[in-house]
This record gives sequence, C-alpha cells and structure tokens, in this order.
Amino acid sequence: MASIAIASEKLRECARCGGLWLEVAAFDNICSNREEQSAVLGGATPGTAHALTNNEANVRYVPVQSAATDEPNQFAHCSGVIVDVCKGHGTWFDRDELSQIIQFIRAGGLGVAREKEKREIQNEREQLRAEQLAASPRPGALRNTRLRMNESKGWPRRAAFKISDQLIGLACSLLIGPPNPH
Repeated sequence: MASIAIASEKLRECARCGGLWLEVAAFDNICSNREEQSAVLGGATPGTAHALTNNEANVRYVPVQSAATDEPNQFAHCSGVIVDVCKGHGTWFDRDELSQIIQFIRAGGLGVAREKEKREIQNEREQLRAEQLAASPRPGALRNTRLRMNESKGWPRRAAFKISDQLIGLACSLLIGPPNPH
C-alpha cells in the first residue's frame, strides 16, 4: 500500500482497489475538520514514502464484522456506508467510502443520527419505566385485595364498613367514656 497525504493526514492507499486505511486519530480529525473534509473531496496527493515495518509488510486486508453483533459496521448507524473498523487502530474504507462519509457529515447526517439515537434512548427509558410500574405493587392494591376477599366470603361491602364503623365507635366509647347527653 502506498502512503498518501490528504491535507495534514497521512494514510495508506491500495493501488489495486483504491481502498484507504486511516488510523483512528486521522479519521477523527477528518470527521471534525471541514478543511480536511474538503481535501478528501478534492483528492489526495502522494505522501512522502516511508518504509514499511515488518508488521505492515505482512498485513493483508481482510473484511471484518462487529464481534459483538456479527453484523457489518455502518458509519453512524444510518449513513448507508459499511466500514471495517479495527478498534484502537483504524478503519478500512473501500473505494469512495470516505468521500461518501464526508458527504453524509456535510449534509447534516451526524446531527440526524444523534437525534435518532436520542429518540431511541428516550423510548427505551419510557419502556423501562412502564415495565417497572407494571412489576411494582400499586398503592391500595393490598386493601382492594382484602375487600375482595371479604366479598368473596359472602360479606357485602356495606356490611363490612358498617361493622368496622361500629367497632370503631365501641372502641372510642370504651376509651373516652359514654357521650354526654346535654
């Protein structure tokens, strides 16, 4: 792979397929810097060649998928551009994929992706709250259960309240004494 420079970023280009290898920092800089994006869209210039290390000389590109999901890595989850990411090292872009990502960023795609992700997080929170409410006992649920148990034993609701009122009245008269007749 040949060394090329796009603005201030150094990257590698495959002469056979036109694919590009960018290290993490270089890709982050291109995504966040409009001048670097313009350079990408305008084309690259040959960089100063530097010797390949033993590790680089033996490296062969092999498409990878996300280990966690076994699905392709789509940039920003909605760009339509599938990239191969080696976490901590860099990203491989097939021909024109870097340009497609830059156009996606410039068209406001990252903002749209952030808003979509915020909505998804809010929906997940609301769903979690609903599940928690459904799983937790509601206030008064125990009291209603007792009343239903009384009714199921043949005690009408009014009779149950009447008896409880009489018991409360009896308890009060025992504690306080009989009511004054005057």
